[in-house]
Amino acid sequence: MHTDAVIRQIDQAGDRAAVLRAARGRAGVQVAVVTAGGDGNAVGYALTAVSDALTRRLIRLAEAELGPPPGPYAWVACGSQGRREQTVHTDQDNALILGRPPGDAEEQAWFRQLAERVNRDLDACGLVRCPGGVMACNPRWRCPLAAWEDAFLDWFRHPDTQAVMLAQNFLDLRTLHGDEALLQRLRHRVLAAAPGSGRFLGQLARQALRQRPPRWPLPAPGRRNRALDLKRGGVLPLVGLARLLAVAHGIPALHTRERLLAAQGPAGVSAEGMAELVAAWDRIVTLRARHQVRQLRSGRPPGNAILPGRLDAGERRDLRRALRTVRRMQSGLAGPRTGGVLQ
Repeated sequence: MHTDAVIRQIDQAGDRAAVLRAARGRAGVQVAVVTAGGDGNAVGYALTAVSDALTRRLIRLAEAELGPPPGPYAWVACGSQGRREQTVHTDQDNALILGRPPGDAEEQAWFRQLAERVNRDLDACGLVRCPGGVMACNPRWRCPLAAWEDAFLDWFRHPDTQAVMLAQNFLDLRTLHGDEALLQRLRHRVLAAAPGSGRFLGQLARQALRQRPPRWPLPAPGRRNRALDLKRGGVLPLVGLARLLAVAHGIPALHTRERLLAAQGPAGVSAEGMAELVAAWDRIVTLRARHQVRQLRSGRPPGNAILPGRLDAGERRDLRRALRTVRRMQSGLAGPRTGGVLQ
């Protein structure tokens, strides 16, 4: 089904049940984009647009039941939704930024009920709950702007492994509903402080380098077949590297491809080298999108695990080249090219 048609159904849904019915078109959107020749980036933009529409409609329905919000707030997405890189196989990552501390128990209850309803309904729509609890219904990620600012600055000052893992979740924030100025203020302060936080960048670099594509050779048909998780072994290493470059150089872009392109000059990477890295990203996300469509067409649930031996010769060649490029660039972008953070 065409993306615009699904979004129109969502926007016109009069109640929760109608939203859930409209959400059934998510898989059809990915199939339609791939069938029309769209690459993995096109799939990401289309599926994220559907997720955004679902989130906004569910928030508005909740507000209609709960009454006007007791104060300004912003519902923000992070993770793949924040970066606009979703596929039909995804979970939800979101949070609430409050304009001020809730004045009393009644105000606290309003925001808690909003978050619980929307997270519950998104799960029913197929955007399953985040296994790590990065959702607005978690009180830790439903707090005033000042608390968010303090959290980021504390992560920068005390960048242990847990702090960096938490910070990574929220370096991809994007406003979906509410007062966008709240996130703009937070991002302005975070982007200004991050490049000068050497210890934090060093830890962020180590985290990025831990996510490396596999070294094992991809088998040909008939040989021992070993599954590859395209997300963990291909997508996330590039997401981490692009995020590191963006934070180290104060780049506001969120999409991985856009971050890589914007980092070329500041990071001192040659045009040829960055073109290879961007091409690797395109190949990996496109192969994943097509793989999931094949699964959907065969009646199987979509996922990220792929058997390289079952790919055709061209797909195996492209995947092998892409994974080797990522490993090479992860090693080559060390030292001064990232402000010293990959040493």
